[in-house]
Amino acid sequence: MSESLIADSEHKVIVIDNAFNDLDKIIDYANTTAYFHPPGNDGTLYPGSRDEMPAPYYEAFSALLKSVFPSSIEHQVARCWLSKITLKPDQLSPMQTMPHYDSLLHEDMAAVHYLSGSELGGTNFYRYRKGKNLTLSKEDEPIILEMLKQHQSSKAKGYIEQSNEVFEKVHTVEAQPNRVVIYSGNILHSPSVTARVEFDKKSANSRTSINSFFKRLN
Repeated sequence: MSESLIADSEHKVIVIDNAFNDLDKIIDYANTTAYFHPPGNDGTLYPGSRDEMPAPYYEAFSALLKSVFPSSIEHQVARCWLSKITLKPDQLSPMQTMPHYDSLLHEDMAAVHYLSGSELGGTNFYRYRKGKNLTLSKEDEPIILEMLKQHQSSKAKGYIEQSNEVFEKVHTVEAQPNRVVIYSGNILHSPSVTARVEFDKKSANSRTSINSFFKRLN
């Protein structure tokens, strides 16, 4: 396990390699059993197909959290989504072409468990240039509205991969099979989608991950 600070902030990104013992079973489930619902069925703007992971994964993920964080910190896992990016760059809505946050609550956390390798992209973290915001909260509604307006005016297209006039890329975690990255859910971030990604959920080159969301209870 390793921890790294995002530049010019106090926010840590935690990376755990070889996170689960039964990766082959997880990949087999993704390839042969999971039912991937159409984009949007999970109630989010995730640009692809998802299916909720079964109970044993929740148990294993909870055990991983206990091994990573001090015993004095308790967590409540909300969702573990098996996810494949299936929307092509020209199919994205304007909101999907920018970095996003998973929550506006400081106690909410997120994790990505990569099943694919670096050739299909990891995760990038961004700062909103004008407001210098890496994280956002409920109190930042005026900043969020301004950020959305500025992004729409930029007429950005496709998946964001590098810095642009609105957002600065400040940190990257490369994907690696069975690597888990954990970060605060209110940090601006986006999946890296490389040129090798195929947007067919049945393809061996579909970008596949498990996105989990949990809350710190104390």
